[in-house]
Amino acid sequence: MLFAQMREQKLPHAILLTGAAGIGKLHFALVFVQRLFCKQATGLSPCGECEACHLFKAGTHPDLKRIALLEGKQSIAVDQIRDLVAYVSLTPHSAAKKVAVIEQAELLNVNAANSLLKTLEEPPDSSMLILVTHRPDLLLPTIRSRCQTMLFATPDSAQASRWLSNELQTDEVEVLLALAGGAPLKALVYAKNNVLEKRTLFFAELNQLSSGKKTPIEVAKNWFKNDLDLTVDCLTSWVCDMIRLKAINSENDKAIESDLLSNPDLTKALTEMAKLPSLKNLLDFYQSLGKVSQLKKSNINSQMILENLLIDWQKLCR
Repeated sequence: MLFAQMREQKLPHAILLTGAAGIGKLHFALVFVQRLFCKQATGLSPCGECEACHLFKAGTHPDLKRIALLEGKQSIAVDQIRDLVAYVSLTPHSAAKKVAVIEQAELLNVNAANSLLKTLEEPPDSSMLILVTHRPDLLLPTIRSRCQTMLFATPDSAQASRWLSNELQTDEVEVLLALAGGAPLKALVYAKNNVLEKRTLFFAELNQLSSGKKTPIEVAKNWFKNDLDLTVDCLTSWVCDMIRLKAINSENDKAIESDLLSNPDLTKALTEMAKLPSLKNLLDFYQSLGKVSQLKKSNINSQMILENLLIDWQKLCR
């Protein structure tokens, strides 16, 4: 669709790329921008050889600006968006448009989102904004309504498994894909960061917390040493699996298919853990996990977020 609009010179001023995390949305955005800038391409792919392609690959193309979460920050700040607004207002150097790509757009704080909205309402003619997110629900409805949305589907399991098997020399491809929700790029990141090993340690401590052998403060202190998103992803995957296990067992008293779980190798342990909280409490806790991204945008201390979550979990297990 975008390439057809590019050929017809009818590209929208703002595009929202959405879909599950780790399925290649940002990669698509960057390939599309490179093709937009390319001076010699005749098909869908950039030539990779022209001056524009060389500048793009070097990260020095004057008509592209990327906005991402700064190191040590929990949200995209208004100053970053003000820089973006000033940038897209300039005349393009060599391309037809000034392009800005906003990665993890769901992390825009309130002031940044409002600043961006003003530009979306009155965009410069020679500009294009590309927002990339796996949580469009966390964007202002007025921002979403001013963008052309493209929804990316998660690849089928066989395709994702083949691709990941070519990238990794491991027999844990299926477990990694299940944990990553079928998203191959996310599974690849998990493999490179030894997430399965970390998940084992996290789960052991959650068991100790559930049984009262450790306190929420002790567990949060250990989990805080890792990325907050990773720990919350693990916790969310366990809770989702427990909801599935508890719901299907209470309804049909049948064993759930392992390929429906994010942690098929932990089925027995999760079934045991799911006996403690009620289904309603698990659903309520899942909703609390979904609010973590909003809490991060408010710059609340990450360790405090974990402590509060784990205190709530311990209460459910009593």
